Amino acid sequence: MIVELSENDNTNISELIRDISSQGPLNTVVIREVKHMGDTYNVPGQAGNVGPDGHVEGNTFQQQNGKIETPFDLPVLAIQLEALRSAMKQEAKTAEHDMSIGSVAQAEATASNGDAPGTLAHLKAAGEWALKMARTIGVEVAALAIAHSLAGG
Repeated sequence: MIVELSENDNTNISELIRDISSQGPLNTVVIREVKHMGDTYNVPGQAGNVGPDGHVEGNTFQQQNGKIETPFDLPVLAIQLEALRSAMKQEAKTAEHDMSIGSVAQAEATASNGDAPGTLAHLKAAGEWALKMARTIGVEVAALAIAHSLAGG
């Protein structure tokens, strides 16, 4: 038995097979093509609700252009993080210091690539020692960025 369904056919395939098999023994059932089953929703941006029978109320949406603004000049920050990393390597005495240096190196790389959120995440992981060292060697943009990230910004 061969069953052909059109694209707009709302037949439930499972029910169809059950109905056919209830009519007696079958050797073979061939379904040639299923182009689409179920709903498809493509939502490239914000959505309060998607799909049938949905309901939403009391939401507030803020549109963003996809770029997170940062108060720091990332190219300048990358240069200062390079200087900070170099100074930290000279002062490192513990495993925690080495881990902080690694986080500063990652922040330097992400700042060079223009990734503000990634940079701030790595600076947060760099911790208090990185902030202290940045202040000590006078890399103010780096110190402000680390302090901002540690404060949750």
